[in-house]
Amino acid sequence: MGTEPSRRLLFGLALLAGCVAQRQPRITPRTVVGTSSQIEDLVRLALTLDAAGDRAADTLYAADALVVANARVRLAAPRFAGIGYGGRVTVATATVTLEGRFAWVLMDYRWFNLQQNQAEAGRASFVCENRSSGWTIVHVHSSQLLPWDR
Repeated sequence: MGTEPSRRLLFGLALLAGCVAQRQPRITPRTVVGTSSQIEDLVRLALTLDAAGDRAADTLYAADALVVANARVRLAAPRFAGIGYGGRVTVATATVTLEGRFAWVLMDYRWFNLQQNQAEAGRASFVCENRSSGWTIVHVHSSQLLPWDR
């Protein structure tokens, strides 16, 4: 008689486990309209326009985008850590990951202003979203590299 409740409990747990396993939805990635190179071009353009102080850069960001550089929120150019007015930006490395309607980009860049004899290195991570209007930047975080990381 003592084993009957144990059997009922085991049967109930097995039944519950079977129900839980069947209820889990199957998640499949959505087809992405866009390529890694298109996303990379978008973020490269954001860096280039930012260094030039070009207001056309504003069109690359969502209205609700959050841009943080060296732990401070940036609302206008220069948006990226280490970038000042003028000069030019070169991209050292870029890695793009696409997943559904989102893309993540990790980019190392260098900013040079030869007239003022300035140079800075930075790293930025971007989150881009494919919205009805196309790919847009929704979040960026950038930091200047520490001297021993250059």
